[in-house]
Amino acid sequence: MGKGRILIKGPRVQDIGYRLFLLNLASESNITGFQARNIDKDCVEVLYEGGEKETKMFLGKVKMLAPKEAEVFSISFEEYEGSVKSIEVFRSEFTTVQLGKIVEIGLGMLGKQDLMLEKQDIMLGKTDQMLQKQDSLLEKQDIMLG
Repeated sequence: MGKGRILIKGPRVQDIGYRLFLLNLASESNITGFQARNIDKDCVEVLYEGGEKETKMFLGKVKMLAPKEAEVFSISFEEYEGSVKSIEVFRSEFTTVQLGKIVEIGLGMLGKQDLMLEKQDIMLGKTDQMLQKQDSLLEKQDIMLG
């Protein structure tokens, strides 16, 4: 069995989907235990556990691959003796947290959309007023020309 801790540091390792990326790498490598969390403002911590072959494959992928938006300064690998959640439990918890974030963002977007629609309605009202004034001016012009 292989077990360890990975610290990924850099200016862009959070809020870019790095933990989901790592979860997918762990899943592809058949890792049985996995946890990932953001620590500090520039670090992602990963705990992993699995068979020797699987962990070797996972660590190789972590060294070679990163999300497109990532800016990584260092990746360090350490031994770890503590417990690691099963990958299924982590995936379930992670999915729930991410869905909560999506709901918050969606509600914020709906609020902004409502504001935009209100402003658009005001603008349409002013456009209608302007067109009425133009019609009035054209009527007066027709009278003057007649």
